[in-house]
Amino acid sequence: LQNRFYAMGCGASAPVKPLDSAVVPDSPKAIKVYQNQTKLVGSSADLQLVLERPLVDTETALFDVIQNLVMDYRCRLQAPDTFHFIEQSLVGVTLGNCIFVGHVKTDLDSIGGALGAAALFGGTAARSEDGLNGEIAFALEFAELDAPQHFDALPGGGDVDPTTGRYKQVCLVDHNEEKQMTPKLRDCSDRRERIVGLIDHHAVSEAFCTEKSLFVDVRPWGSMSTIVAHTFLREAIPIPKSIARILLCAILSDTLDLRSVTTTQADKLMVGVLAILGEVKSAQEIHDLASNMFRAKTQWILNQGIREMVRGDQKDFTASGWRLGIAVLEVTYPDEVLLKVDEIARELRELKIDKGQGDPDKELNFAFCFIVDVTQQKSDLVLCSIADFELARVAFPDGKLKAETADAQNLQHGGALVMQVGNLVSRKSQFAPALLKALNAGFTLSHLEENSMAQMISELSAGQIEDLVQSVLSGPPDPVQNT
Repeated sequence: LQNRFYAMGCGASAPVKPLDSAVVPDSPKAIKVYQNQTKLVGSSADLQLVLERPLVDTETALFDVIQNLVMDYRCRLQAPDTFHFIEQSLVGVTLGNCIFVGHVKTDLDSIGGALGAAALFGGTAARSEDGLNGEIAFALEFAELDAPQHFDALPGGGDVDPTTGRYKQVCLVDHNEEKQMTPKLRDCSDRRERIVGLIDHHAVSEAFCTEKSLFVDVRPWGSMSTIVAHTFLREAIPIPKSIARILLCAILSDTLDLRSVTTTQADKLMVGVLAILGEVKSAQEIHDLASNMFRAKTQWILNQGIREMVRGDQKDFTASGWRLGIAVLEVTYPDEVLLKVDEIARELRELKIDKGQGDPDKELNFAFCFIVDVTQQKSDLVLCSIADFELARVAFPDGKLKAETADAQNLQHGGALVMQVGNLVSRKSQFAPALLKALNAGFTLSHLEENSMAQMISELSAGQIEDLVQSVLSGPPDPVQNT
């Protein structure tokens, strides 16, 4: 079956062509001509040579590859092969009739991936919470799809199905950590037996386990929806236009318009393929779609209260006994958000306490909010205490404090520090790894930071705080001394 891989030309001399679905054969006669003219790779060695060739020499080359992939896909739709039969007979049975559900703090990839996987395997898509952000609402409207029902509202989802007396089986999408599961599934006594599938692009949690073997498709790609789109192509299953569009939007969202460091060749290819199938005609239209999505999300974020801005896309992590939370705001107009940094800092302090649910030993030690400029591909980090600052300067040694926020009086009265961390934009691949690495390397707080924020403010004069800030702006990240 490997020998059926098509060798696709990557010549760079032709002019840039639009992603035009008109070039794709869809009639039996056109397919036969295409098959006769397409050179098949003759051996596994030839296949390896093709795979090792640079995929994208120019934009023209990428379009050529994508259009050939769609041609091959539509040919196989007309004449399903043995591999298609095996996949559908075995895998389809495993995940058929499942509920496909994403994580809490719902993002577009978890919604698009659930809708795509449900269409792929013949199940039901669900969302894990009621509120959906502006980017998700925009994408659903673009794809002409309704939002999935809440997991709890589905028969056999949050509660047993009254007609069968049983819970329905579940396939997790875009997450696998227990704390990210929709609450009624997380707290269900039959959870480990109910989960029969996992489709994800994140690291698998050490605590993830089930009662029996399950279907797992975890790949180091930029979006979970890329995995779903790839499976549609691999198994030669028709992708409806609406599903192609929602998967396209999800990939563009998770990869920040294919500019995030998490972006892979697979994401680029699937965006091109889905654009053709979703009738998005050109590269410019793809970029415009991404820009409109990000603009909708920015406007939605600005319309939310500070509490939702901080907690809407926030995840918790642990390392070497430390507990930290990382919130991310992906916006196209960061200046409007930066006007609210003091309010964000105050909410971060409340978040630390709230996470303990009344138990001080469970409160967060650190809470960060990264404001990501998706247009310029750079980020600012809001710091709410000296403790957060101490960790940040170790994790991001090249970070620079914004002078306009490094004000002694502002800090003394519970304001914020803002650190420019440069071209870092990904929580999964950059923010969290840097912070966790610093904690796992034996990070310790100065004696000053063993006190509470309130004690620190009462013990330091404005002059002492000013000296601390100035030492940060001018010197290397040495430990803060207790003065």
